[in-house]
Amino acid sequence: MSRTNPYKKKRRQASKTLLMFGEGFSDGMFLKHLKKLYSFNTGVAITVKKGKGGDAKSIIIDAIKTPGAFDRKIVVLDNDKPKSEMVGARKEAKSKGVELLENTPCLEYLLISIIDKEPGEKNSIWCKSEFESKYLSTNKRGEPSEYDRLFPKNLLNSKKSTIPELDKLISLMRGK
Repeated sequence: MSRTNPYKKKRRQASKTLLMFGEGFSDGMFLKHLKKLYSFNTGVAITVKKGKGGDAKSIIIDAIKTPGAFDRKIVVLDNDKPKSEMVGARKEAKSKGVELLENTPCLEYLLISIIDKEPGEKNSIWCKSEFESKYLSTNKRGEPSEYDRLFPKNLLNSKKSTIPELDKLISLMRGK
């Protein structure tokens, strides 16, 4: 006779593992917010890590050095760096099997586009100061409740059809 309990639920196991590596603190917080909203019961185990900023190549190297066996490694970068730096980073990522998602020009541009409307031809410095002054100050950037307030699921769902970067992030969180 077997000693296992037939009424005991079997442990769930993810079929895929995914590392989402954000460039800095803000990227990590937004990715964690998306994970909370979209990754439940998808069969994908998502690990979100945040980098320390810096140049694009060092961020990719940090993602590569992250311990753990992942089916996919995806790095979310701002595209406001010099062209030569981005070319080197793209080559490094391709040679190591890391996928890049680039926010043009920065994450704050994407966040403003979700909340309000696309800011137009603005640089990353303007976008960062505008986002911090109007929507989320620096001292509240680490509070998950602020992201719940600013980016509810119904808003994200309505904007994903018009913002390709957001659609890609949500698709990844859903395991697609």
